[in-house]
Amino acid sequence: WIDYLIVANTHDTILCFSNAGRVYWLKVYEVPQGSRTSRGRPIINMFPLEDGEKITAILPVKEFEDEKYVFMATSLGTVKKSRLSDFSRPMKRGIIAVNLDEGDFLIGAAMTDGSHDVMMFSDSGKAVRFDENDVRAMGRNARGVRGMNLEEGQRVIALLVAESEQQSVLTATENGFGKRTPVAEYTRH
Repeated sequence: WIDYLIVANTHDTILCFSNAGRVYWLKVYEVPQGSRTSRGRPIINMFPLEDGEKITAILPVKEFEDEKYVFMATSLGTVKKSRLSDFSRPMKRGIIAVNLDEGDFLIGAAMTDGSHDVMMFSDSGKAVRFDENDVRAMGRNARGVRGMNLEEGQRVIALLVAESEQQSVLTATENGFGKRTPVAEYTRH
Protein backbone atom coordinates (compact mmCIF):
# COMPACT_ATOMS: atom_id res chain seq x y z
CA TRP A 1 0.00 0.00 0.00
CA ILE A 2 1.02 3.62 -0.39
CA ASP A 3 2.34 5.24 2.81
CA TYR A 4 3.17 8.73 1.55
CA LEU A 5 2.06 10.67 -1.49
CA ILE A 6 3.79 14.02 -1.96
CA VAL A 7 3.83 16.64 -4.71
CA ALA A 8 7.22 18.20 -5.41
CA ASN A 9 9.20 19.97 -8.12
CA THR A 10 12.36 18.57 -9.67
CA HIS A 11 14.74 20.77 -7.66
CA ASP A 12 12.94 20.37 -4.33
CA THR A 13 14.62 18.47 -1.52
CA ILE A 14 12.97 15.55 0.22
CA LEU A 15 13.87 15.16 3.91
CA CYS A 16 13.62 11.50 4.89
CA PHE A 17 13.43 10.81 8.63
CA SER A 18 14.28 7.35 9.95
CA ASN A 19 12.97 5.54 13.02
CA ALA A 20 16.49 5.90 14.50
CA GLY A 21 16.08 9.70 14.63
CA ARG A 22 18.30 10.47 11.64
CA VAL A 23 17.47 12.58 8.60
CA TYR A 24 18.65 11.99 5.03
CA TRP A 25 18.40 14.27 1.98
CA LEU A 26 17.26 13.39 -1.51
CA LYS A 27 16.79 15.73 -4.46
CA VAL A 28 13.63 14.95 -6.41
CA TYR A 29 15.60 14.60 -9.66
CA GLU A 30 17.66 11.82 -7.99
CA VAL A 31 14.56 9.64 -7.65
CA PRO A 32 14.56 7.22 -10.61
CA GLN A 33 11.81 8.03 -13.08
CA GLY A 34 9.50 5.17 -13.97
CA SER A 35 6.39 4.43 -15.94
CA ARG A 36 2.90 4.33 -14.45
CA THR A 37 3.12 0.55 -13.96
CA SER A 38 6.78 0.20 -12.91
CA ARG A 39 7.59 -0.90 -9.35
CA GLY A 40 10.11 1.83 -8.54
CA ARG A 41 13.24 1.52 -6.43
CA PRO A 42 13.24 0.72 -2.68
CA ILE A 43 14.06 3.83 -0.66
CA ILE A 44 16.32 1.79 1.64
CA ASN A 45 18.71 1.38 -1.32
CA MET A 46 19.12 5.17 -1.63
CA PHE A 47 20.54 5.82 1.86
CA PRO A 48 23.22 4.22 4.06
CA LEU A 49 20.67 2.91 6.59
CA GLU A 50 21.80 0.71 9.48
CA ASP A 51 20.26 -2.70 10.27
CA GLY A 52 16.66 -2.30 11.39
CA GLU A 53 16.54 1.37 10.39
CA LYS A 54 13.66 2.41 8.14
CA ILE A 55 12.20 5.66 6.83
CA THR A 56 9.16 6.74 8.88
CA ALA A 57 8.49 10.28 7.59
CA ILE A 58 9.08 12.18 4.36
CA LEU A 59 8.85 15.97 3.99
CA PRO A 60 9.18 17.90 0.70
CA VAL A 61 11.09 21.21 1.07
CA LYS A 62 11.33 24.05 -1.45
CA GLU A 63 13.44 26.39 0.70
CA PHE A 64 14.98 25.99 4.15
CA GLU A 65 13.25 28.98 5.79
CA ASP A 66 13.88 30.19 9.34
CA GLU A 67 10.16 30.82 9.95
CA LYS A 68 9.25 27.16 9.35
CA TYR A 69 9.73 24.28 11.76
CA VAL A 70 9.97 20.51 11.74
CA PHE A 71 7.83 18.99 14.51
CA MET A 72 8.79 15.43 15.50
CA ALA A 73 7.24 12.82 17.82
CA THR A 74 8.59 9.56 19.23
CA SER A 75 6.83 6.37 20.29
CA LEU A 76 7.40 7.08 23.99
CA GLY A 77 5.59 10.44 23.82
CA THR A 78 8.50 12.86 23.38
CA VAL A 79 8.08 15.80 21.00
CA LYS A 80 10.60 18.19 19.52
CA LYS A 81 10.39 21.30 17.34
CA SER A 82 13.43 22.42 15.35
CA ARG A 83 13.89 25.18 12.79
CA LEU A 84 13.76 23.95 9.20
CA SER A 85 16.98 25.86 8.52
CA ASP A 86 18.79 23.50 10.95
CA PHE A 87 18.45 20.82 8.24
CA SER A 88 19.83 22.91 5.37
CA ARG A 89 23.29 21.29 5.11
CA PRO A 90 23.01 17.81 3.60
CA MET A 91 25.44 15.02 4.43
CA LYS A 92 25.42 11.67 2.61
CA ARG A 93 25.50 9.64 5.84
CA GLY A 94 22.62 11.67 7.32
CA ILE A 95 22.51 13.69 10.54
CA ILE A 96 20.83 13.30 13.91
CA ALA A 97 17.37 14.91 13.87
CA VAL A 98 16.48 13.89 17.44
CA ASN A 99 18.38 12.04 20.18
CA LEU A 100 16.40 9.01 21.31
CA ASP A 101 16.29 7.08 24.57
CA GLU A 102 16.84 3.32 24.61
CA GLY A 103 13.82 1.53 23.12
CA ASP A 104 12.35 4.72 21.63
CA PHE A 105 11.95 5.50 17.93
CA LEU A 106 10.74 8.35 15.73
CA ILE A 107 7.15 7.79 14.57
CA GLY A 108 6.51 10.98 12.62
CA ALA A 109 7.64 14.41 11.49
CA ALA A 110 5.62 17.28 10.06
CA MET A 111 6.32 20.77 8.76
CA THR A 112 4.73 23.69 10.62
CA ASP A 113 4.85 27.48 10.57
CA GLY A 114 4.46 28.07 14.31
CA SER A 115 0.73 28.74 14.34
CA HIS A 116 -0.97 25.32 14.37
CA ASP A 117 -2.18 22.73 16.83
CA VAL A 118 -0.44 19.38 17.12
CA MET A 119 -2.25 16.11 17.85
CA MET A 120 -0.76 12.84 19.05
CA PHE A 121 -2.56 9.48 19.13
CA SER A 122 -1.63 6.40 21.17
CA ASP A 123 -2.26 2.72 20.44
CA SER A 124 -4.70 2.64 23.39
CA GLY A 125 -7.07 5.00 21.58
CA LYS A 126 -6.10 8.16 23.49
CA ALA A 127 -5.33 11.50 21.89
CA VAL A 128 -3.92 14.85 22.96
CA ARG A 129 -4.14 18.22 21.21
CA PHE A 130 -1.96 21.20 22.08
CA ASP A 131 -0.68 24.47 20.60
CA GLU A 132 2.68 23.93 18.96
CA ASN A 133 3.96 27.12 20.63
CA ASP A 134 3.86 25.21 23.94
CA VAL A 135 7.02 23.52 22.63
CA ARG A 136 9.97 25.86 22.15
CA ALA A 137 12.33 25.44 19.19
CA MET A 138 15.39 23.31 20.04
CA GLY A 139 18.66 22.47 18.36
CA ARG A 140 19.16 19.28 16.40
CA ASN A 141 20.93 17.40 19.20
CA ALA A 142 18.25 18.08 21.83
CA ARG A 143 16.12 15.22 23.15
CA GLY A 144 12.81 17.07 23.21
CA VAL A 145 10.08 17.38 25.85
CA ARG A 146 7.15 15.27 27.06
CA GLY A 147 4.26 15.61 24.62
CA MET A 148 1.97 12.85 25.89
CA ASN A 149 1.86 10.85 29.11
CA LEU A 150 1.58 7.13 28.47
CA GLU A 151 0.87 4.18 30.72
CA GLU A 152 3.14 1.14 30.82
CA GLY A 153 3.22 -0.67 27.48
CA GLN A 154 1.50 2.09 25.49
CA ARG A 155 3.06 3.78 22.46
CA VAL A 156 2.35 6.85 20.35
CA ILE A 157 1.43 5.72 16.84
CA ALA A 158 0.55 8.93 14.98
CA LEU A 159 1.36 12.64 14.80
CA LEU A 160 -0.94 15.13 13.09
CA VAL A 161 -0.65 18.88 12.54
CA ALA A 162 -4.15 20.40 12.52
CA GLU A 163 -4.21 23.48 10.33
CA SER A 164 -7.77 24.53 11.26
CA GLU A 165 -10.70 23.45 13.42
CA GLN A 166 -12.77 22.84 10.26
CA GLN A 167 -10.67 19.78 9.45
CA SER A 168 -11.62 16.26 10.51
CA VAL A 169 -9.56 13.38 11.86
CA LEU A 170 -10.17 9.92 10.40
CA THR A 171 -9.41 7.27 13.01
CA ALA A 172 -9.16 3.61 11.98
CA THR A 173 -8.62 0.59 14.24
CA GLU A 174 -6.70 -2.58 13.48
CA ASN A 175 -10.02 -4.48 13.26
CA GLY A 176 -11.35 -2.20 10.54
CA PHE A 177 -13.56 0.20 12.50
CA GLY A 178 -13.30 3.86 11.58
CA LYS A 179 -14.76 7.22 12.47
CA ARG A 180 -14.40 10.82 11.37
CA THR A 181 -14.27 13.45 14.12
CA PRO A 182 -13.94 17.25 13.78
CA VAL A 183 -10.67 18.61 15.19
CA ALA A 184 -12.72 21.01 17.35
CA GLU A 185 -14.04 18.05 19.40
CA TYR A 186 -10.53 17.31 20.66
CA THR A 187 -10.01 19.80 23.49
CA ARG A 188 -6.68 21.63 23.83
CA HIS A 189 -4.46 20.64 26.73
